[in-house]
Amino acid sequence: MTNPEVRQKQPGLLHFPGLGHFLVVVVFTGIEIVGLIEWLALSNGGNPIMVLGQAYPILQLGAISSRVGTTGLAAIVLAVFLLVEHIITQADATGRFISGKQFVEILTFSSLESAIWVVWLKLIPMNGIIAITFFLAALFVEHHIADNVKKGLSFFKLSSTRIVFTGLLVLTISEVVGAVVWVGNQNLLAVLIVGSLLEHYIARNVGLIH
Repeated sequence: MTNPEVRQKQPGLLHFPGLGHFLVVVVFTGIEIVGLIEWLALSNGGNPIMVLGQAYPILQLGAISSRVGTTGLAAIVLAVFLLVEHIITQADATGRFISGKQFVEILTFSSLESAIWVVWLKLIPMNGIIAITFFLAALFVEHHIADNVKKGLSFFKLSSTRIVFTGLLVLTISEVVGAVVWVGNQNLLAVLIVGSLLEHYIARNVGLIH
């Protein structure tokens, strides 16, 4: 099979994956949204018991909070939601459950993504331009790593495919725009949802492009 024929079979960035896969995208988008809502509520000084409900006493999160502080607890909560999201994403992309190696890789970049959100939020009151530049660049790198893991490539392998690079950039911008609007006005949660859904929709297609 020639290279042009291989490229022709690659899905486009907006390729519809089928209803089943689309519903999976909706599910893990919802998981991320819930994690972000709880993260921001905790980061803004929300009562952990009110935010986390019965999970707070059952999981003895008070002991963790006393050690790592509110910001640390918020980061851990977000990382857990992101970990679940990314495990589902990986399983959906490959059609099989993750290996031990993949779990470690997913845990690593899920923790990285959580840290990116935390640092971005801290940078906003200091300098908005630096904050959004950092957020965009750091999330692009994290999305690249996540795509590499999905494809079984080395962690920091740079893509030589233009459509993959373009897709990663577009989905990163989509997430950043949704996040910036939402953090600026939490009544605009719908913008975050749309941005995140588009991010994950494109990311699934990018993951199929080699």
